Amino acid sequence: MIITKLERQKRDPHRVNVYLDDEFAFGVHEDVLVKYGLRKGDTLDQATIKTIQSSEELSHAKEKALKFLSYRLRSEKELRTKLREKEFPPNIIDEVIDHFRSLGLVDDRKFAQSLVHDLQLRRPAGKKLIQQKLRLKGIAQPIIQEVIAECMSSDDEQELAVQAAQKLLKRYRSSRKKIDPKKQQQRIAQFLARRGFDWSTVSPVLHQIFKIKNLKSKI
Repeated sequence: MIITKLERQKRDPHRVNVYLDDEFAFGVHEDVLVKYGLRKGDTLDQATIKTIQSSEELSHAKEKALKFLSYRLRSEKELRTKLREKEFPPNIIDEVIDHFRSLGLVDDRKFAQSLVHDLQLRRPAGKKLIQQKLRLKGIAQPIIQEVIAECMSSDDEQELAVQAAQKLLKRYRSSRKKIDPKKQQQRIAQFLARRGFDWSTVSPVLHQIFKIKNLKSKI
């Protein structure tokens, strides 16, 4: 089959329509066109066409992945899921992941560090909640443990819990609707638990802000 026409697409000038024997055959990115040196008059066999189309699919997948990564950091699992939704085959997805990993644009450790930082800026969270969110993003457990150890000491977690509890207590005490101190303690304990703080962190916080003695079990 002979290339009889190469025509730039109107919607995307970076893509070119390839005509074989005067009929449209396929579209390719200009980078793929240059890579294979395609010119009018060249003869292509089926094996070459298949190779070119595979290269085009890889180029298209990289383009989609780069757009997805441009908004914020993504975990490897997120990127794989997005590419599967676009119906790219597994071998193409693997190549795309390897490509962006080599460029440092897919890095689960950096992603985990960024997520922990962002979570703490928006709203205090305990280690349990952070671990849960990182697992949902597909981060491996060893990376989760290392990043949490690096980014969040026990003292840091305690301080975050105190700040969150004091903020909530201030709201209760300034409310027109009076809430029984015991009920305040229960609600704050429940709130901290929902934010991923375990009882070994919650208990000292309640001691500190309510000056409670002999608090031995969960409220």
